[in-house]
Order: sequence, then structure tokens, then C-alpha cells
Amino acid sequence: MMCVICRRDARGYGFAPRYIREEAPDSKQCSRRCQNITARLKGMIDPNKHETNALAAASMSAGAYVEEIGKTDLASWSEQEWATLIDVAVTAFQDFLRQAYADDPPF
Repeated sequence: MMCVICRRDARGYGFAPRYIREEAPDSKQCSRRCQNITARLKGMIDPNKHETNALAAASMSAGAYVEEIGKTDLASWSEQEWATLIDVAVTAFQDFLRQAYADDPPF
């Protein structure tokens, strides 16, 4: 199961909006920090402005990595190059979300 905020592995934290009389699905989180964000967002499902911008930031970082290695034929990539691309994109996405919510808390 994946954390609904930062997309890391969920680790025992959850949010059940029905207990606070909110209409939203239950969700899982990786940490208390992401659980608190979820509670403030009331179980949001659709991407908000921060998630949309985080995706754009992740795309830019991934594109920069592809340019850096200079290989556009994806079939020729090594396993390590693929793993690095994924790490670059996921890390950029998570970092952007954490900074966005730190600068613009949803409450």
C-alpha cells in the first residue's frame, strides 16, 4: 500500500474520515507527518495544485537526467540507469510536495 501524500510505502498509519463525519475514502500514510496532512486535506483523492506541480517538477528532473546520460534509446538503458531515473523522478516529486505543504499548509 502506498502513502497518499508522498507515495512512499505506507507504514501502519491511516486515516478514516468517516470517524470525523467526512465523506471520503479511507487512506494509508507512511508517517505521522503525512497522516496529519491527509487529515487536514480531509482524504482528498483528485490531484491538487501541489501534486500537479510536483509532477511537473518530477518530469523536469527526469528529463534533466535523461539529457545528462545522453541516451534517448530507452531500450539501451542498463538496469542501473532505469533505477536512477525512477529514483530521480520519485525523489523530486516527494521533495516538491513536502516543500509545497511546508510553505502553503492546507489549513
